[in-house]
Amino acid sequence: MRTIFLFCVIGLGNIFSGNVSGQSLPKGKFLSDSIEVGKPFFYALSFKHAPKTEVFFPDTTYNFSTFEVLSKKNFTSSTDQKGSLDSAVYQLVTFNITPEQTLKIPVFIFNGKDCTAVFTTTDSIFLRKSNFRGITDTTSLKPEIGLLPLSHEFNFSIFIGFLTLAIGVAGSVYWLFGSDIYKQWQLFKLQRRHMEYNRSYNRLLKNAREHNDIKDAEKAIIVWKNYLERLEKKPFATYTTREIMDNMPDEGLAVALKNMDGIIYGQGKSKEMDKSLEVLKMGAMRLYRNKRREILENNTPSEI
Repeated sequence: MRTIFLFCVIGLGNIFSGNVSGQSLPKGKFLSDSIEVGKPFFYALSFKHAPKTEVFFPDTTYNFSTFEVLSKKNFTSSTDQKGSLDSAVYQLVTFNITPEQTLKIPVFIFNGKDCTAVFTTTDSIFLRKSNFRGITDTTSLKPEIGLLPLSHEFNFSIFIGFLTLAIGVAGSVYWLFGSDIYKQWQLFKLQRRHMEYNRSYNRLLKNAREHNDIKDAEKAIIVWKNYLERLEKKPFATYTTREIMDNMPDEGLAVALKNMDGIIYGQGKSKEMDKSLEVLKMGAMRLYRNKRREILENNTPSEI
């Protein structure tokens, strides 16, 4: 692309250097002497006009017959005492096999109400002989008689048959093993949530033990209550110690919770903090095992 751009700039320079002084018509010129069918080439357009005159160059939608426009490159206008110079380079391609091809295009001058088209002089370009050698020899042409492959049509009957078979197989598997599959899914979710709880609780327990930090102990109690709430489907997070004991009658848990209440609300450090947190952890473990046993023994386990 750098080579092509440099070629365009050099071509423009050659055009502009000799044609800007006293120019009254737009100048259009091919930047090469010969072309090949289907290969891009360049056409340069320039126009010298009064600085206050507003002009428009054809865009890529303009009909450049017999050529087709691939792209257009506009250059910044330059103004001196002699006037303003606008220029552009078009990248063209042709599929016409005429040996000599010509082109002239307009520049549109805006006069306040409408535009006046001023055309360039006609410039010619020649097709290289190697491009159309032998084309006129029609005796060597042979008809194409090869068979073309046809596209396959979608077979809805087979699709519906496979779909019905798949539904039947899935229904049979569910009828035979659906209860066991459901139980395994419930156990998997139960174990995953228990592992997540253990990671959070053990981290806070470790911090509370190593730093004797009451805040970490309080966070551990919150994690413990939230876990019980998801496990038992009861609002343990809002329960007081007495309400928890009403739902979990256990003397060890009662003592541990009372000790933790005294530590958290009294803001006093205690050697019993680690022991109480361990008791709560074991209480949650018992509930987890009970829930796991319930799922295994129940033919229609409840949603986890």
